[in-house]
Amino acid sequence: MKVKLDIDESQFRRGIDRKLRKKLNAATRVGMSRVILAAKSLAVRKAPKVTGNLKRSIRAETNGRGLRVLGILRATASYARYVHDGTGIYGPRKDFIRSVSAGFGKRHYSTFSRGQKPQPFFTDAIEAVAPKMQAIFSEAMKKARD
Repeated sequence: MKVKLDIDESQFRRGIDRKLRKKLNAATRVGMSRVILAAKSLAVRKAPKVTGNLKRSIRAETNGRGLRVLGILRATASYARYVHDGTGIYGPRKDFIRSVSAGFGKRHYSTFSRGQKPQPFFTDAIEAVAPKMQAIFSEAMKKARD
């Protein structure tokens, strides 16, 4: 008995490529989600706690399609940037904070402040997670393959 099997290789490859692409895309999204959630967890722990509002305002999300997935870590508290980057001589402008005139005929107290030292909770969190990124993505790829 003789059996002849003809396989259209292009269709076979397209089918395999489609399945692999789907798995790879899913693994990329899972890997980025795990990385950004690990960074969020660390940022929440490192953020200063006075009222707890800053810690509660920290958000992590992923956007994108396919292999282009973007992880976003942000704080929605209006003062988060000032806490993170610092103000006055410690901030980006490196200058004292001076009071502004109250206007003609109003009392004005001339004061200045050195500012607030930066507390880079986002930077510290991302730097701590960065060495682990490769392992996190590798684990996600292995689970997608299985």
